[in-house]
Amino acid sequence: MAHQFTPADAKAHACSYILLSLLQRMDMKEPGLIDELLAGAEGDFAACQKQEDLPAPVPKIFREAIAILTRANAYKLNMAASANDDG
Repeated sequence: MAHQFTPADAKAHACSYILLSLLQRMDMKEPGLIDELLAGAEGDFAACQKQEDLPAPVPKIFREAIAILTRANAYKLNMAASANDDG
């Protein structure tokens, strides 16, 4: 059975899109920002996984945060590829 795309899904995807755009623009003005956020999220995730009573949703939240930061960071690869195409 296919997943129904709900208004909550649309809202979550819209928020993700806006967040990615903001992170990329902020990283252009403050290079390395996304790298630092990504390293922090990965470190926090590693630390919290050592807890015995970690609630089940926590790893999912960290994985999604890391995925968003990784996607946001990918704009640098696109910019480098564009620069190589122009040069």
